[in-house]
Amino acid sequence: MDTYERRCRLLVRAYPPRYRQTRGEELIGTLLDLAEPQQTRPTLRDSLDVIRGGIALRLRERPPLWHWALYRLFHKRLPDTYRWWAHDDLLDSGYLARQCATWLLATSPLWAFIGLMPIELVHQVIFFTLSRMLGFLPQRSLRLYQLRRHGFNLEVQGNSR
Repeated sequence: MDTYERRCRLLVRAYPPRYRQTRGEELIGTLLDLAEPQQTRPTLRDSLDVIRGGIALRLRERPPLWHWALYRLFHKRLPDTYRWWAHDDLLDSGYLARQCATWLLATSPLWAFIGLMPIELVHQVIFFTLSRMLGFLPQRSLRLYQLRRHGFNLEVQGNSR
């Protein structure tokens, strides 16, 4: 694999994994056909077009905020339109980090008023937040549960830990 092709493969990462799996080679082939002889990197215009297309596709497939918040915070099933987005999200390596970050952001208004709260309520808020975050630790079983809820009967790829 030459330098030009490596850079093209890096650009194609802007697209969702499912798209790269089905049409990635076609997109890379098109970029290779556009290359001039002895060209070591795609032109700025081609690079921006590929990145723009990938980001636009990711944003088009993303569920609306209301559905996303229910899915992320309470594990509600998304409508069938966003089923493949949920599939990609569940199998992504940053799933656990996104879950924890969402809970921290969702509870951050409570943390702002912690100095004004009675100590018993502070303990309850801390316990609730930590219990929700620690509930995400059995990552494999949570992912399998979520995949089954969204209608996929797949095993989670990767390490079983």
